[in-house]
Amino acid sequence: MAEAYATPISSSTEAARTGQGFGGVQPILSVRHIEKVYGTKDSITHALSGVSFDVVPGEFIGIMGPSGSGKTTLLNCVATIDTVTSGHILIGGRDITNLRSRELARFRRDELGFIFQDSNLLDTLNGFENISIALSIKGIPANQISAKVNAIAETLGVSDVLKKYPYQMSGGQKQRIAAARAMAADPKLVLADEPTGALDSRSATIMLETMEMMNAHLGATIMMVTHDSYAASFAKRILFIKDGTVFNEIRRGDTSRKDFFGRIMEVVTFLGGDAGDAR
Repeated sequence: MAEAYATPISSSTEAARTGQGFGGVQPILSVRHIEKVYGTKDSITHALSGVSFDVVPGEFIGIMGPSGSGKTTLLNCVATIDTVTSGHILIGGRDITNLRSRELARFRRDELGFIFQDSNLLDTLNGFENISIALSIKGIPANQISAKVNAIAETLGVSDVLKKYPYQMSGGQKQRIAAARAMAADPKLVLADEPTGALDSRSATIMLETMEMMNAHLGATIMMVTHDSYAASFAKRILFIKDGTVFNEIRRGDTSRKDFFGRIMEVVTFLGGDAGDAR
């Protein structure tokens, strides 16, 4: 087993070095040799050490790794919540590592969608209003908002809870409203941080199927951080992070989700991480 995973698979890393996406497609996200260092000269922690990879439009990529591997730091840097110590992150061809705070806020609002472990819905707004606020903030004309909200809600199967407030919704319903909010403004990239971590198994499956639909039918480009092999098996490609570097990469290709889950489990077991189950 150890020999099988001793050397990282480097196709996406090589693509990032050359500026070409997988299969020659221009990437929507390019992470180039990023480093993230915390601490002072006497006590330095390298959370990320030379990470490089590309994500092409329409990909659904999962990021996995043991606790402390750097996967959440990576997500935060791509999300512009944190800054890199060195290296570059390009989204839609724009180097976000060179943007100032006001430009970052505008970029985050206009180009990124977010799905968190906690849905982060506003308790005083119903489902419709929680989705529509993302459109209002982006400056979508008021006379267009209702049609956009209703369309995305119907696609993601949450039309029946648009008039409900978060306290009236199940955990799964809140997460799907959050997914609709993330997609409503048509972002270049959707970032999902443990989106099923607070859900029971049935709700988690529905949420993952919703994300799969977002990717397959709405063309959403999704980058999801997860510790759960079952959740990861819904993605098309998995990057495994270990000690702040890209340790391995596997692609689903034409294999079934169950077979992909098995391949993910092999790497996770070798890394000594959490597993989840095939359900």
